Amino acid sequence: MADLPFGFTVRVPESWYEFDVWRAGRTGDLARLVDARVAAEPVLAPHRPVLLKVLREVADVAAGNGAVFGAAMTDHVEDVGTVLATLMVLHTQGRAGGDTVEEIAAGVVAVPPTPGTPVWRDVGIVELAAGRAVRVTGVEPGEIDSVVMQTLVPVPGGHGVLDLVIASPHLSLTEPMLDLFDAISATLAWSDPEGE
Repeated sequence: MADLPFGFTVRVPESWYEFDVWRAGRTGDLARLVDARVAAEPVLAPHRPVLLKVLREVADVAAGNGAVFGAAMTDHVEDVGTVLATLMVLHTQGRAGGDTVEEIAAGVVAVPPTPGTPVWRDVGIVELAAGRAVRVTGVEPGEIDSVVMQTLVPVPGGHGVLDLVIASPHLSLTEPMLDLFDAISATLAWSDPEGE
């Protein structure tokens, strides 16, 4: 993975847990995050072990995928229960000669909805404050099928591609999750793209 030549920011709702992927598995950061949340919301105290376990699992997956940023939501929603969602930000070198959004989009296969399976995938191009990006949304198969939004943004100056991957296993909440994921992805900003 190439190093980013400058920083980026992405904002998540206050109820989400943000963590440094590298530190999460090497320090007590996750336990401190959960303890701070429990101190602010004592009703969460009985759920501390589960919250910490989920965050450690998310951090392990993020680290295993080479993520440069991670966040997770573990909110309790009436009539639904605990709602989970995760965000991983990945940085790849991209292809030699650079990556345009059109080239990236052409490399992703759309999957139409099919009776008998929840799996589908749409591919399009969106305009963000951080620049034009490829937006991939759908329900992806896995050990647990998940509603997923990927936003692939070419890094200014030809420094690869930043990929925001936001997912949730709650297929019954597909539309509100995609709205939330879109709002989070829209906050992506470059902190100093080489003076551009």
